[in-house]
Amino acid sequence: MTDNAWKAIESLAVHKYDYVQLKIDINEEKIHLADAGNVSVDKLSQKVPSDCARYHLYNFKHTHEGDYLETVVFIYSMPGYSCSIKERMLYSSCKGPLLDTIENQIGLPVTKKLEIGSGEELTAEYLQDEIHPKKNLHRPKFAKPKGPPNRGAKRLTKSQDTGN
Repeated sequence: MTDNAWKAIESLAVHKYDYVQLKIDINEEKIHLADAGNVSVDKLSQKVPSDCARYHLYNFKHTHEGDYLETVVFIYSMPGYSCSIKERMLYSSCKGPLLDTIENQIGLPVTKKLEIGSGEELTAEYLQDEIHPKKNLHRPKFAKPKGPPNRGAKRLTKSQDTGN
């Protein structure tokens, strides 16, 4: 990871930024800073490129059940098969080590990890549902199905004891 990328993530950790976008240089195989700053949730979808993969870190500021929360979300955007195989493989194989570095070396806890295909998916409602999934309270319990009809009485088997 380059110094600029490292510093941008540290700035996100101390609330200077609420958005950081990282890209991988395919030839160098290094993670670079692509964009950083303060972005409102309604403008977040415009930050996702439609022609290449990216990693995004976003501090989602929202309320849930009356509480004000700031939740760091890691978003891996991959626009389908328009990317080269090498690019897709590099992004998928670097995701784990990058998250490990962000959480353990920089000390930024990532609450939710998401993968998206396009920026259109990124809305405040989508992030809210991913971070705080709704629980279905009226879900019927699983009912054990009846056995097959005309099964007959249960048979008991006796062990044959030869007694010699």
